Order: sequence, then C-alpha cells, then structure tokens
Amino acid sequence: MEKPIGGAEQLRDLTQHQLVELVMSTPDIQGRAEAVQLLEDQAVLIHVAQNDKESFVRQSAVEKVTDQQVLVKIACNDPDYYVRLAAVKGITDPSILAGIIMKSQDDYYICKDALHKIRDHDVLAALVEALTDRDIKSAAVQAITDQQVLARIARNNKDFYVRSDALKKITDQEVLTYIARTDSDYYVRALAIQQIDDPEVIRSIAFKDQDYFVRGQAVTRISDMQVLKEIFLSDPDFEVRRKALDNMDDVEVLQELLRQVEDAYMQRKIRLRLSELGVQF
Repeated sequence: MEKPIGGAEQLRDLTQHQLVELVMSTPDIQGRAEAVQLLEDQAVLIHVAQNDKESFVRQSAVEKVTDQQVLVKIACNDPDYYVRLAAVKGITDPSILAGIIMKSQDDYYICKDALHKIRDHDVLAALVEALTDRDIKSAAVQAITDQQVLARIARNNKDFYVRSDALKKITDQEVLTYIARTDSDYYVRALAIQQIDDPEVIRSIAFKDQDYFVRGQAVTRISDMQVLKEIFLSDPDFEVRRKALDNMDDVEVLQELLRQVEDAYMQRKIRLRLSELGVQF
C-alpha cells in the first residue's frame, strides 16, 4: 500500500492478520500508528515498538506493550523521549522504576517521570542514598511525603544539599529543633531555624550557636526587644548585632541602648535606626 490509509473507521473492519500486514508494509506513518492501536498480538507490538523507524509509531506500540522487561529496555534505550516516557508509564513495579532511574541518571526528565510513579517511600529513600546525580536526588526527596522517612534523610544523609531538601518538607517541630541544634552544617541549621515556632528554642540558638550566620538567622525570628538588646550588647559578631538592631522597633529601648553603648560607630547605627522610626535629633 502506498496511498494513505482511509481512517480509523476503515481500519476497524480489518482482521488482525490484515492489520499486521498493514503495519509491516504501509509507508503511511499515521496509518501505521492507527493500525498499531488496534493490534492485539503482543509479539507484533513488541517488534514494532523496538524496530519501527518512526518514533510516533514506536510510541503507539509501546503504549500497548505489557511485557515489563521489554518496557524497561525501551525506557532505557530508545532515542526518543516520548517513546521512553510511554514505556515508563507502562511500568508499575516501583523496584523496576527505581532500576530505570539508576540507569538513566543522564536523562533528568525520564527520571523525574519515573519518580512520579513511585509511591513506595522505602524505595524512594533507597534511591536518595544510591543516586549520584544531585538534581535527581533532589527530585527523589521531593517525591517523598512520609515525615518519618524525610526526618531520617534530614538527620543522616551525608550530603548537606540532600538534608536541606528533606528539611524543607518537615513539619515535626522536635525534628526541626534537633537538626537546628546538632547538624554539622551551618546552612542546614540556619534553614531549620526558619521553620521552628518555639521562641525559646530560637532564643537559645541565637545565643549559643557557634556560627554567626546561624545566630543571625535566629535573630531575624526574634521580636522580644529585651532579648534583641541583650544580643546587640553581647554578640561578638557585627552582622549579628546589626540584625538585632534592625529588628528593634521600640524607641524607648533603643534610646536606653544609646545611653549604654560607648562605641561611636554603634551609637551612629542606633541613631540611624531611631531616625528610621521617626525620632529627630
């Protein structure tokens, strides 16, 4: 056959044998794809899915293939993204999907599509540990909703980027407090502080954390004027003290602070803050 096929209605009148002959012989791409959709023979569908020169026809065949191992092969090897995606959509086993992700780390979008199909949080957690591509690791973390699994990743993963990704999804205040007080990386601790609700925990970190950046992040969460004043007077780091001053909006407390501070530069900063609040000198 060299002329275009007459349409889907005409194809439905053909026998399976005639459909196979049509798929194997017609140069009409749309006709082959439509005929493939009516085929029932898995062996023929697999042959077309793996061998047809047109990606559109291969995709049509892949959408009807049920053999999971064939789908894995196509998902990992077909040169066309949409054919690979069709194969991923046909796979149901989370462990098989995880295997595709491990083999396809240079193909971010296929990995992301496969991740969206995995609902087993243990499989996702294992992927987070095993993957080497940071972006795909991040996507795997984003696919996890179980708070216990996220907490385990946030506490134990060696990569601070991964811990940070997990941390952003955690709501448990005890877990957040533990991480804010114990994580080895200053950025992770600072990130945890932004999600903590307890003002006493925040206050404690603002005074005790060894890193100025973490203390500074804690200071931005404090609204108690006396606590901010104490930090301004005692913290050894200028940036932390500046953040405390920027958070102060009580004119009386600031004026009292101005009388206590002897450093000319700091006095100038306090006067500037008072001016911002409408106090005239």
